[in-house]
This record gives sequence, structure tokens and C-alpha cells, in this order.
Amino acid sequence: MMVKNASLLCSTVLAMSAALLAAGCGGTTRKTVLSTDSLKVVAVTESRLDINVSEYQHYTTYTLYVDGTELSDKAFADLLQDADARDEQIVHTDAIVVAEDTVLLASRTRDGSACWTTHLSAHGGKATLEKIITSTVDCSPGPAPPGWSTLYDEASNLVLVRTHPFAVHPITGYWQVLWIEGDVVALYAEERAKERLIVRLVRISADEPLAEQHLPMNTYAEPDLLHASPDARRQWLFSNFSVSLGVPASIQLRPDNTLKTITSAVWAQYQEMDRQNKDADARASAEGQARTDALYREVRAAESAKGHPASRIQ
Repeated sequence: MMVKNASLLCSTVLAMSAALLAAGCGGTTRKTVLSTDSLKVVAVTESRLDINVSEYQHYTTYTLYVDGTELSDKAFADLLQDADARDEQIVHTDAIVVAEDTVLLASRTRDGSACWTTHLSAHGGKATLEKIITSTVDCSPGPAPPGWSTLYDEASNLVLVRTHPFAVHPITGYWQVLWIEGDVVALYAEERAKERLIVRLVRISADEPLAEQHLPMNTYAEPDLLHASPDARRQWLFSNFSVSLGVPASIQLRPDNTLKTITSAVWAQYQEMDRQNKDADARASAEGQARTDALYREVRAAESAKGHPASRIQ
């Protein structure tokens, strides 16, 4: 009997432990990141135990207060002048202080269907909002050298944001930022259509290319820079290229570079993989179009059977 009771007690303890793990032994912390008479920004961090990896995961959002009152979702939508956002729940995911009464703010709908990056400030109890980008993909600032943030608009063009003094600089094309010095930025991109990697120097204020170096993709491996830190990107640039900001500016591959190379066999494998992916995309597109066409034919037939003109169905 004692063995049975001990077994029952053990099972109960295990069940309670599992329930605690599932619920997560987390908590919520609040930290004020900006506070003036007109504008207050509070970071709210929720910590939850992820039982899949046995680690705490931290999720931070931001609460905004204007003239002492929490800024509602509707009020934020009014500042956005976006009628479609008026009935949405809005989550503020990033807030970077750019002045004593101003933040660079990234916000999205709770379902992620739309997002905005804005320049929010408040004076005399009145908030003003400047939209920088509106997207359906991602509006969070990305890695950049100190004093800068990177964004990508809906068309995947780079947008450089300088925090002090605040300024927005659109740069044409999808580029990864390697380094910034004065009015010049070093950028990296892959140009698959021409099978080359590009490192380019651009004048920020004018979006003007100054110099670039091309690397053939059938020789050089693509570097893993997407999630690299700003310091790692800068190190990659100067470990492999000689950069001059003189007149004219120049960038050259260093003789002692450490870039990884690939063989012709590996390049052939990459090309075959690209061909297969393009074929798969084309088939999926054709199948989707065929389903849409079939649906339209079915609707037209049903409308015709009811005596409605088929031409009314577009």
C-alpha cells in the first residue's frame, strides 16, 4: 500500500512539474527608455520558459504615453493617417531614442499583415508622426554601424536612417551595409542575374555609386553576412578589400584576401539547384493559375445557367 501511495505521489509531482513547465515560470519587467513632459516610452519585457530548449525567451514590446496618457491603437492609427489601421491591434516592437523627445519606432498589426517604421516626437503634449516606410514584410531596424539603422521598403530597397542628427537616406537596391564613413557607405549584394557578387561604395546623401568591385559567383563563395554584426561586416570588408575615399574613390580586392572559393563542380551543383527551384516555382505558378481559371469557368457556367450574362464575371 505504501508503494502504491509513493507511486501516486510521484506521479502527482511529475504532473505538477510538467504543468509548471508548460505554463512557464516567467515574468514581466518594465523599463522606461524615454521620459519627458510630453512623451514617455516604456519597454515591457515578458520572459517565458521554452520547454523545447529549456531556456527563457524574452519578448519586448513598447508602450507609449503622450502627455501622461497611454497612446491607444486608434490614436496611433490617427497619427499614421491610415484608415485601415483604425480597427487593428498594434504592437510596437522597436523603439530607438534619437533625441530627448523623439524615437525611431517600428510597429505592426498583431497579425503581422502590415507594419510601419516611424519618427515619433511630442512637444507641448502633442504628438507628431512621420512615416518612413510602410510594408507587409518587416519594418524592424536592422544591424548598422553606430549612429545608424537600416530598413528595407516594400520594394526591398535599402533605407539608411541616421539617428544624430536624424535623417533618412533611400539607397536604390537590396544591399547589406558593411561600413559607413562620413557620407560614404560600403555595401554588399548578390546579383544572380549576372552571376556576380558586388561590393560598392555609395555617396549616401545623393545615392550616387562611387566605385565597386565584382566577384564572379562561379569562383567565390557567397559570404554569410546576413546575420553578422556590424563589427563582423566591417572586418570582412577590410580583411578582403582595399578601400580609398579619395577622388576618385576606389575599392580593390586585396592580394592577401581570405575569401572562400568554390570549384567548378560545386558551381555546377548550384546552377542545377537554381534550375530545379525555378522549374518548381514555374509549375506551382502554372498550377495556381490553372485552378483560378477553372474556378472562373465554373462560376461563369453557373451564372450562364441562371440566365446571367457571363461577361459580368471578371
